[in-house]
Amino acid sequence: MQKITQTFCSTLLISVSLLTGCSAISRKVAIEKVHLKTAIELRRKLDEWTEQLHSNDPTIRSSAAVSLLGLNLLNAQEPLIRILKDDKERDDVKISVIKAFGFTKDDCAADILIELLDSDSVAIQTASAETLGELKTKKSIQMMSEALLDPQRSLNAKIMLAKAMGNTNDRDAVEPLIQMLAMDDRGVREAAKKSLEKITKLASSNDIVWWNEWWLLNKAKTREQWMEDIVLKQEENAKQLESKIAAMELEVAQKSIKLLEIRPDKTDTKPLIDAIRSEYPEVRIFAAKELVKIKDPTVIDVLIDAISDKEEEVRIVVVQALGEIGDERAVKPLIHTLNDESMVVSEKAAKSLGQLGKHEAVEALISALNNNTNLSIVCSLVEALGQIGDTRAVEPLIVFLTHKESKVRECTAASLGKLRDARAVEPLIAVLSDEQERVRWYAADSLGKIGDPVCVESLVKLLSDTSARVRESAVTALGQIGNEQAMESLIKALQDMDKRVAEQAAESLVNIKKMNFDTLDTVATTFYTNKDYKRAVTLLERQITEYSKQPELQEKISQTKIKLAKTLSAIKDWPKALDLYEEMMKRSPGDDTIKSELIQCLKEMKQYDRALEWYSTWIKETPQNNQLYWQGRLDIARTMFDQGKFEHVKNLIDGLQKEDPSFGGETFKSQFQELGEKCLEDLAKSDRVSQISGAEQTAGFQDKE
Repeated sequence: MQKITQTFCSTLLISVSLLTGCSAISRKVAIEKVHLKTAIELRRKLDEWTEQLHSNDPTIRSSAAVSLLGLNLLNAQEPLIRILKDDKERDDVKISVIKAFGFTKDDCAADILIELLDSDSVAIQTASAETLGELKTKKSIQMMSEALLDPQRSLNAKIMLAKAMGNTNDRDAVEPLIQMLAMDDRGVREAAKKSLEKITKLASSNDIVWWNEWWLLNKAKTREQWMEDIVLKQEENAKQLESKIAAMELEVAQKSIKLLEIRPDKTDTKPLIDAIRSEYPEVRIFAAKELVKIKDPTVIDVLIDAISDKEEEVRIVVVQALGEIGDERAVKPLIHTLNDESMVVSEKAAKSLGQLGKHEAVEALISALNNNTNLSIVCSLVEALGQIGDTRAVEPLIVFLTHKESKVRECTAASLGKLRDARAVEPLIAVLSDEQERVRWYAADSLGKIGDPVCVESLVKLLSDTSARVRESAVTALGQIGNEQAMESLIKALQDMDKRVAEQAAESLVNIKKMNFDTLDTVATTFYTNKDYKRAVTLLERQITEYSKQPELQEKISQTKIKLAKTLSAIKDWPKALDLYEEMMKRSPGDDTIKSELIQCLKEMKQYDRALEWYSTWIKETPQNNQLYWQGRLDIARTMFDQGKFEHVKNLIDGLQKEDPSFGGETFKSQFQELGEKCLEDLAKSDRVSQISGAEQTAGFQDKE
């Protein structure tokens, strides 16, 4: 791919040179043809590589992005820039493009990469930060320095910028990093300190005064002095030595783990308890994970002791394990760990306290929430307070509904819903107009869980939101509240252009527990009209079950049963529909509509004899409708004839003739007689075929003999 890129670039340069130097008309024409051909070929490759940017193969995507950047042409960079700016673009495509900029050391998108540090995707944030650290150009370092010192930048972005600047190993990054040591946020200071140590190869505290003094003495040095050979050699030797030591320690750790894996008694905790005190962090991590599986009460004390392990990864595993085991003895140690020097451990401690759900942790979590600025930790604390469900957290959490970071607002809205406290209703209504979709979505969801009817009007307005996911959350909430205004809005939402919203509106209506008879009837009729027969059946059956014992509603219940029977017929549940029609037939023997539907069910179930029995009964009870019933008998006889039941039809006609020689009138008589003659003809044909077949079989046997 690189050779292709170089070829096109060389060809383009040659074409330009030839065009510049041409004088003769014939030569100019020839050069223009070459230039045109080259431009067309280049355009074709540009289109091909642009299309490959969206390939499902990450290798193809990366190759295409690198090839486009290799041309060093504006129109080749445009599709890459467009992808980075498109909020709807796939994350994997964006990441391939981001990495291509790092691979080619092209800093033309450095400003966009800086903006992507605030992306909702952690993977995109990480890729952008890594690429910024790989660029190592004066322009990119200058832009990162300005962004790092920008007070409008989020803390999360500043932490990643500080790490990226450390990866440049460039002296121009030193001064802005020193300035970051004056920040209030511990995370930013920690990242700045580590980057300074990486660039300068010095190990020191994050004391800004010390670093300023050191910088005054060293910033005037030349780059050659800055990166003296002896320093590089010492660093190289130290790394080699460290690598050898690490390899040896890893080998010992792996062998220790292998012995633990093959231990004969898996329930014996002693080897694991010994292992969790090992000098090798890998062994301690393995032991902690295995101890969790055993779930022995004696394990808790061991894990609590390991919560102060010097290795961050060990503490992370132990803290998570204590949350999963669920023993209340872990509450106090976990509260203490909220102040761990590692932000990751602090975050995991908050999550584990949420899992334990003990109210004694609430005050400590609230205190940590009010004294923390790290985005991940704040979100974990908010979520933990929601999981515990103590209403003491309501007022402190409400404050965070207006936090500048949308992720915090989102978590807070969700947690307030779990607390189900009316004090949160008005603040949650206020954030229904938040600019971030997910905040609106969680706010609506939480209002539904609280269930205060005062928010119905605001939720109804949310049904016009541009986001289908927000509208879906709103209809869910309205269903949970379930008052009359909510139900009216849910019925309208059945026509939402998004299928998920309409489906959730239907489900919410079905799940509303308290509906009066008329409301149930309205909703069921709406479902029937929309051909949502299954939900219509559910509501009609509920209507009958809940109100059938009320004497004043008996007439309406009868109508409901007819509606239910029709709906069951629509979904071809003929047996249930038949039971209802037969029940209603006993109550309203003169209803011709019920008779017609009943016969239809019997026909669908192929229960022709039972249908004929009903016709015989009705002829006796209402002789004035004999013509209609004889027509029904004739229709059944023809249906059976079409199915080849000639003997059955013949017997039916013989029986009807004995009942009434006129077959209900001359019109029917001639049709029945004609049908009877056809039956005799077909039966005679069947007999002849049987006789011929029998004769052939006999002849065959004789031939064999």
